[in-house]
Amino acid sequence: MRIHEFRRAPPATLESGPPPERSRSGRAPPPDPEGPVLDLHELWARAGSAVRTGLPRRFRVCATVTRVLPRWHGSHDLELRPTHGFLGSNAPVLNARIGADARDAIAAALERPFDPTELEHRDVTLTCTASWLSDARLRLNVSAIEPAWRVSEAELERARILDGLRRAGLLEAQRRLSSPAHLERVSVLHPPGQGWDDVAATLQALAAAGILQVDDLECRFDGPGAVPALIRRLDEAAALHRGREDRGLVLLVRGGGSPAGALGAREVAAAITTLTVPVVAAVGHRTDAATIADIVAWASLPTPSEARHLVLTLLDGSAARAEATWTALQAALDEFERSVHRLGIAGCEAVADAAEACLEAAKRRAESTARAIECGLEQTLILLAIPDRAARAAPDQSAPWPEGLVRLSDAAGGPIFGPEAAVGPLTLTFADGRSLTVAVVASHDPSTTH
Repeated sequence: MRIHEFRRAPPATLESGPPPERSRSGRAPPPDPEGPVLDLHELWARAGSAVRTGLPRRFRVCATVTRVLPRWHGSHDLELRPTHGFLGSNAPVLNARIGADARDAIAAALERPFDPTELEHRDVTLTCTASWLSDARLRLNVSAIEPAWRVSEAELERARILDGLRRAGLLEAQRRLSSPAHLERVSVLHPPGQGWDDVAATLQALAAAGILQVDDLECRFDGPGAVPALIRRLDEAAALHRGREDRGLVLLVRGGGSPAGALGAREVAAAITTLTVPVVAAVGHRTDAATIADIVAWASLPTPSEARHLVLTLLDGSAARAEATWTALQAALDEFERSVHRLGIAGCEAVADAAEACLEAAKRRAESTARAIECGLEQTLILLAIPDRAARAAPDQSAPWPEGLVRLSDAAGGPIFGPEAAVGPLTLTFADGRSLTVAVVASHDPSTTH
């Protein structure tokens, strides 16, 4: 048996008073019913001695490895919990360390390379020694592992829950939701005082500025009644976002290290997957194991601070899209104005071309009419000049007429000088002496001439 040597008490001084006197019988006085007075150093030493003397030098531990964290110099820390499933926040948790030498020894015993991360979510039997650390914590030092480790009961239960959600078509339901195009409302579900402070100041400032509506839905994530309370809060969030699901977000926020057994419950996972509002799980730190809520949520973030960053990113995206839409609208209006201007110019040019074509056609008709009138006037003048020439000619000599014209005479052979005399059979006499008799012509009424 190992014996721990305690520090001796300091000698008595005048201030501390004389030592207690023994009774006259020579026996020590009875013990103080309130117990001895110990300083912290002595308390820590006695506790460590009790641990070291109360435990065997080497012993085997059956436990479930819930997490494996790499450390420096090739060592790994294991988080150990009981092997009989979920026990909530009251389950004991111990840390065990596998050093680099122990890892090499385990690999030699297994006759293959060994990575301690293989033990995550496995039920194992470890050969350990105990160490009492300076911060009053018990740590196990692993020296060997039995090779017949198996999947833990907790991991099997987790797999059964996920398989049930997959068969129901709910496992990827949240992931199929689109990102909020214009974020208007955020509902935050959080345990009292855990993780909410990380995001509260930012969200409350946005709410005060009228940029965002924020719902503070406080509920416990662990302990008796946590599962139904969390489901009720999820139903409240769904009612608050009804009709505006594409503009909202639900945050599950929890500080790292605090218990969150309700986030691994089947009922909570079903409630999350049936929501039509994107749900973001931001529970714990980066080293915390993922819960079932992390797996089924629309997004899983390691810390509440990253949830705050996601909200700001979505708001920035909404502002950028609004600005881009405004810019595109202005560009479209400018292009429409230019198109109207171009169409107006083209229409005016078409009207001008049509007017010019009409003017050209009118000009051509006017010129043709002018030529016809001029020709008619010339012929009229020639016809009017014929009687004068006939009067000046000798009585027994017929009056000549210009080349290319004909003489019109009535049935008696007298010349016809106007349309009013052209009645009855007419004779056309050409310049070469040939003549032609035409049918009777009816009397012409000058008033019917157009």
